[in-house]
Amino acid sequence: MLDLSKRVGAEPGTLCDRLFQNSRSIWERQFDHPFVEALGNGSLPRENFEFYILQDARFLEQLTKIFAAGAIASDEPAVMEKMCQLALDTIRVERELHETFAREFGLTIAQMEATPLAPTNYAYTRHLLSVVNNGTLPEIITATLPCAWIYAEIGKHFVSLGDPPADHPYRNWIQTYADPSFEEVGTWLRTTLNRITPEDEKTFRRLDEIFTISSRYEWMFWEMAWTLEAWKPQIS
Repeated sequence: MLDLSKRVGAEPGTLCDRLFQNSRSIWERQFDHPFVEALGNGSLPRENFEFYILQDARFLEQLTKIFAAGAIASDEPAVMEKMCQLALDTIRVERELHETFAREFGLTIAQMEATPLAPTNYAYTRHLLSVVNNGTLPEIITATLPCAWIYAEIGKHFVSLGDPPADHPYRNWIQTYADPSFEEVGTWLRTTLNRITPEDEKTFRRLDEIFTISSRYEWMFWEMAWTLEAWKPQIS
């Protein structure tokens, strides 16, 4: 199992470092997940990657709303502006994702947008929306942080093993999440969360619960795509 204790970009002793340390075993298991390993070495079946991309596109629809809600929850103009920018960037990524893979998978945009949420994706996005509806800005940021943070770490991990060859089927995916510009999202979220969060144990326990749940769902998202998860029983 990969030891992340000295690799993850969180300043020791900070709130975000404490959150990470409490969920570290969940994070480390992601690097051993067969979907992640197969994605990195290029052996992932196309069917699983297509399933993953379609579900990820649906996930981004909800993530956009979470960032927008973060802007509303803030009283700081700079934070409001950044959260709005994250929402806009997510919309643009979603649009590009739809257009690129619609062509590649031979689907229409309407077909992609009509893809039903798999059970795990539905549960993960309902978790995020529940935090938005009932939570503070630190809670909203905490709910989204594992997504941005873990993907950057996985991207860096893949390129640390060597630059993917030109014929690697998932080279573009790896390069997207290994790019320093993507890591900047997680860095900003951590810096902001460390700065604005009250220093009391009750607040930390609540954020730790949210962070752990989101971290678990990140692992479950890989598992969902690996098993091609479907609703049971399938009743039409």
